Order: sequence, then structure tokens, then C-alpha cells
Amino acid sequence: MQDLGKIAVIAGIMGALLLFGLFMASNEPVVVEQVVAPVVIAEPVAGVTILPQQSLEMLDPVYSEKAVFHDDTIRIAFDAAFNEDGVESKIPFWIHNVSDDVINILWDRCSIQLPCGNTVNTMNEAGPEFFAPIGRTISIAPAGDLFDAFVPVTEIVWTDDTSSLTTNVLTEGIFTLVLAIERSIGASCGMMQQEMPKRAEAGCEPACEMAVVRPAGHEMNMAMSEGREVVYYTFRFVLR
Repeated sequence: MQDLGKIAVIAGIMGALLLFGLFMASNEPVVVEQVVAPVVIAEPVAGVTILPQQSLEMLDPVYSEKAVFHDDTIRIAFDAAFNEDGVESKIPFWIHNVSDDVINILWDRCSIQLPCGNTVNTMNEAGPEFFAPIGRTISIAPAGDLFDAFVPVTEIVWTDDTSSLTTNVLTEGIFTLVLAIERSIGASCGMMQQEMPKRAEAGCEPACEMAVVRPAGHEMNMAMSEGREVVYYTFRFVLR
């Protein structure tokens, strides 16, 4: 009996120690590992200033915010050419023949007066790397169109076998384009008969019977043989 009592006492002590150990374990602080997310520091973005793009305005012979002109012979619209460096030294244009006869653009008689005041010959742009030589004439059929550009010869920069254009020359002020067109006199006969009552003296050739009058917007008309004449259009532009 005494042995059973001892065993019971030992069992009680062991149970008490077990309960005490469980109680102490439940009071230990719980350690929670924190996961720190990597911090990405963004680099400051450089400020980008977007400048408003300039537009080409026609000042003469009529004012046009879109640089468009038309009469009984042509309808023509001009534009500015832009690249990453600014405004290229050329004047792209679209011309439409509204007359009933063929018209010819006389490239060798066209010119551009640059903002600096210097008047230079022009070339027509035939492609990105090739410019047609001075002295060519191109014919446009009735209701026909031509898309091309006037290029001042002084603003072409040649490097080896390639060429490029200067930039921001046309932005320095007002510049003037003289466009020479050969047309049939009959294309504007209705207007010119009202404005040209004078007749030449006896013996004058038929092509000279009526005096040549300068229509509005034209610099000069030059009578030619076979019922044709050269008309000079003077256009003044500004980029702003």
C-alpha cells in the first residue's frame, strides 16, 4: 500500500509539472517575421516642353490662314515642312488646274525671296535625295494635280552624294514666292476682254491686238505666240 501511495504522489507531481510547463508555454510571446518589400526609387523624369507647331499663312495676293489661293486658272495650297530640327527650307504645295487647257509651270522663272531679302532660284523636289535641275517645265492637264515643293537653291547642303536642307531659315520673317505659269489666253478671256478695251495699231500681230492688263494677284502677264501667255503669281508668306 505504501508503494502505491508513493507512485500516486510521484504521478501527481509529474502531472503538476506537465500542467505548469503547458501554462508557461502558452504565455511565451509569438514572434512574427516581417517581410520587407523592396523599395524602388523612381528616377525623376526630365520635363518635356511641347511647343505649338507653327503654321504657314498667306499674306498676299489675298490673306489665307491656310495658305490657299484660287482663280480661273489654278487652285493652289501651300504648307510648311517640319522635321526634328525645325522648319525645313522648302515650300510643299498642291496645285490643281481648273482651266480648260494645259498649263505649264516654268521652274526656271520661279524664285523665292528669303526673309533676309536675298532672291534665289528654286528647284522642284523630285524625291528625298534628288532634286531636279533648274530649267525644267512640267505640264498639267485640265483637272490635273501636281504635288511638289519649291526649294531655294541656296538652302541645299550637299554632302558626298547626298543632300539635305537647312532649317529654320523661313521662320526668320516674311518671304515671297514668284510662281511662273504658262497658260492659254482663252482660259481667262472672259475676264480680260472686259478689262482690255484697247486695240493695237494696224499691222500689229493678232497676239498683240489687246493690251496686257495685270489681273488681281498677278505680278505680270506676258503675251506669247499661239494664244498663250506667261502669268506671274506673287505670294507672300509668314510662319507663326
